[in-house]
Amino acid sequence: MIREQWSGGEWEVYCRRLLSMRYDSNIQFIPARDGGDGGLEAFRFDGVGYQCYVPEDAYSLESQTTSQKRKITKDIKRLCDDIEGTCRLLGDVRLHTWVLMTPEFDSRSLVEHAQKKKKDVSAILPRPKWLADDFKVLVITDEEFAPERARLVGQVETELHLDVPDPDETLWSFGEGNEIADRVTAKLSVVPSLASDPEWLTDYRDGMLRVYFRGQSQMERLKVEYPPLYAAVERRLKSVLNTLTMTISAMEKPGTEVIETLVRRLADGLKNDAPGLSNVLCEEIAWHAVSSWLIRCPLRFRRAA
Repeated sequence: MIREQWSGGEWEVYCRRLLSMRYDSNIQFIPARDGGDGGLEAFRFDGVGYQCYVPEDAYSLESQTTSQKRKITKDIKRLCDDIEGTCRLLGDVRLHTWVLMTPEFDSRSLVEHAQKKKKDVSAILPRPKWLADDFKVLVITDEEFAPERARLVGQVETELHLDVPDPDETLWSFGEGNEIADRVTAKLSVVPSLASDPEWLTDYRDGMLRVYFRGQSQMERLKVEYPPLYAAVERRLKSVLNTLTMTISAMEKPGTEVIETLVRRLADGLKNDAPGLSNVLCEEIAWHAVSSWLIRCPLRFRRAA
């Protein structure tokens, strides 16, 4: 399964903005630069603490979940090992909830692990001063902040679709464009089903180039006319394309079905990140991104035996 990734810094900034929008002055953020955050990124004055975390090795469900469990264990331990430091940090606040904010989680075992940590902490004697009687550990994603997320990405009143003219095929038929066409043809020709049908190969290649040039025009308009939406789209595309070469390289038989599956997942991700975009525009931008990667990346698909 291909998984999208945030960088840790991007996710932290994003989460802080969501929390600020919802809780305004009722939340205290903790800088990590001097001495670390001690297991907390922020806390609300009514007793809810937050830690923002992106698994660095989230290339599979198993690795993602393992990293998230490890993060919960490590940061809860920090709070418990340095009771005096935690009390100085929180002042009169007593934590009744510790929340891990993470881009996605897909395993019930992570919830079970959070429940186990809750029991472990609640069993500590003598009871830490910072710990409320009804302590619990939660795992959430940004879906819990849907209104704030919509405001953050500049959701428009109606779903946005940017209709641009179809590109002229001469863009990839002459000069530098012909070089681009040859490059895409060479990469796609290692797919047996395409290599065995030259006419289909040409049609598929032309389709990829058509959405590439059409997408360029759509992205330019998005950048000028809808900057918040453009920023959300850029963030998603950057995170996916940064790991795409490695993902495809590991596949034994990449082909059209892999490309089309990737486009669907990327379109779903764009819709999630930028809900103001229409489904059609999300799919068109996804095709543009994949075709752009196919044109620019140095990777050649592994040739099937």
